[in-house]
Amino acid sequence: MPTIEVFVEPTVLVWARESIGESIERAAKRLRTTPETVKEFESGEKKPRLAQLEKLANLYKRPLAVFLLSEPPKEPPLPDDFRTLPEGEREPFSPDTRLAIRRARRLQNLAAELARELDREIEPQIGRASLPERYEDLTSSAEDLASKTRKELGVEIQTQFEWKNNRKALNQWRHLIERRGVLLFQMRMPFKETRGFSLTEGELPAIILNLDDSINGRIFSLFHEYAHLMIDHGGICDMKHTNHQRIEVFCNHFAGAFLVPRADLLSYPLVRTKQKKIEWPEEDLQELSLVFKVSKEVILRRFLILGLTTEDFYQDKREEWYEKWEEEKKKEGGRRNMARECLRDKGVPFVSLVLEAYESERITLSDVADYLGTRLQYLSQIEELARASI
Repeated sequence: MPTIEVFVEPTVLVWARESIGESIERAAKRLRTTPETVKEFESGEKKPRLAQLEKLANLYKRPLAVFLLSEPPKEPPLPDDFRTLPEGEREPFSPDTRLAIRRARRLQNLAAELARELDREIEPQIGRASLPERYEDLTSSAEDLASKTRKELGVEIQTQFEWKNNRKALNQWRHLIERRGVLLFQMRMPFKETRGFSLTEGELPAIILNLDDSINGRIFSLFHEYAHLMIDHGGICDMKHTNHQRIEVFCNHFAGAFLVPRADLLSYPLVRTKQKKIEWPEEDLQELSLVFKVSKEVILRRFLILGLTTEDFYQDKREEWYEKWEEEKKKEGGRRNMARECLRDKGVPFVSLVLEAYESERITLSDVADYLGTRLQYLSQIEELARASI
């Protein structure tokens, strides 16, 4: 059987590889060839065989048809990188993170298209805020915005206390944010690269949380990224409190102040009787964590901001908790529920748009499976869960 060689515009090959963050060496390994051969493909000196092109399409996560284009398609740049290390010292984003960004943007665009098809109004109701120009004003501004936003969302602190557990809290907070016209997706990404990101471009803003994070971690990330939406500056974040970029300091402070309001923390009986405490016992931090439905780190960080503990104690406990969390994470597992995972990952608003578009014959069953990223055998369960959640 003759070998079929395919001409591919060299700039398209380079774009496909670089846009997913792959190296020439890894591409060569996938093709079982040498880096020099891949370089020859990318310079136009040599044509890849069809079988090789199919492998590259799989590695670069692009449809085969893309490689027949005469020039690279125009795509938006990656969101701004707000990770902790100085810009010159940051590692490039991995293929997994880049793919998560690509998928999130696709879901974001699909949601807007389906909303227009169904004659839905697209009017996100997000409070707007400005980032203070002076670094010393970040704290007071974030505290004020947190108080204002809690009132807008209509959640009393007692309601938060009464939620059964942190999973219930995440679902309730998510529901409230989605009602403001914000898409919320959950995806797996390398935890050491990012805990979440936000997209402000397009008609529907989106928040993406890292499924490899803890539930409490995702609750914090949700409001960190919501602050990014309010100041209309999305980005990729690691939420580290050692990050001194103004925007990250502000968003971190907002999330902590929103979830653990200053007055409610200081008036809580356990805290009111121990306000001179510097080294807080584990059981006290655990109680407050369970009551406020946040991590112990968020509680201790609030104490640090309020002058009720020291930086050394905070950092020591933070390292201790992180080591324990990594050990516990290794033990995770269990039976999967694909219908629930679909709702968890895509969100009720997006899933409902897809189901409604299918029912009104705007899209096909094949589209439904593609958009929801699931098999059709789970569709009836997904429909049932989506209706129960509305």
